[in-house]
Amino acid sequence: MSGKDIFADVKQMPFATSAGPVGLPVLYRDGSMLLIGYRIDPAVAKSVLGNLPLEPLVVLGRVIVLLILFEYRDTTIGPYNEICLGVMARRPGTSPSLWSLLSDLRKVEDAALYVTNLPVTTNAALTGGIEIWGYPKYLTGITTSFRPDGIRVTLENEFVLTHSPGFGLEVPSIPFVSFTVLNKRLLRTVVEVDSRVRFGGANTVRLTITGDGPTAKTIKALSLDTIRPSFTFRTDALHSVLPSGKDIGAVAI
Repeated sequence: MSGKDIFADVKQMPFATSAGPVGLPVLYRDGSMLLIGYRIDPAVAKSVLGNLPLEPLVVLGRVIVLLILFEYRDTTIGPYNEICLGVMARRPGTSPSLWSLLSDLRKVEDAALYVTNLPVTTNAALTGGIEIWGYPKYLTGITTSFRPDGIRVTLENEFVLTHSPGFGLEVPSIPFVSFTVLNKRLLRTVVEVDSRVRFGGANTVRLTITGDGPTAKTIKALSLDTIRPSFTFRTDALHSVLPSGKDIGAVAI
């Protein structure tokens, strides 16, 4: 933790959606998270970007794919569960340096995680995510169990994932930075995070596909169910602030 209250100076403003106003930024005051990172072939990563004006962000010959499992217990739009799947991407014609990516991704406007799938468990999370950011959300069942001795998450009719704790370094979390498309505009959103995360247990991840839903299809397209993750980290004291995204420019799709 930084020692500073991440929520102290935040002032929310209402944003109109079809389901009613949403206060922005959205505050996440308590939750658990498991982040799983994979390194995959650039050609495979490119296959899920389709005709978007984005390219896989290649670092040391591979592309990072993130699968992130969330149990939000206290937020300003109510408790819910969520699963994020995304590919690290860059804008064509740009070459972000490894140093800039590692030092402060907030400032690297040409790079972010392109979110391919984002299932959620409540209508409030669904509507706001689609209408404010263009996140590829859909409503479904997600059951989560974040226990000290391990994690089990089930995405209804799609997959079951388990993870056991490992012995790794504990460090401050970095911000989440995402690309999405809304009304043919590319948005880049920086989610500030004030939590400590513990690395470890990548070799204990077990991902079993149980159906053919949207996220399971992307997982299979990326072959994540057949390869070992490169790293994992977990927190059970997630604090984050989700603001509106920044308009980066028009998207021809």
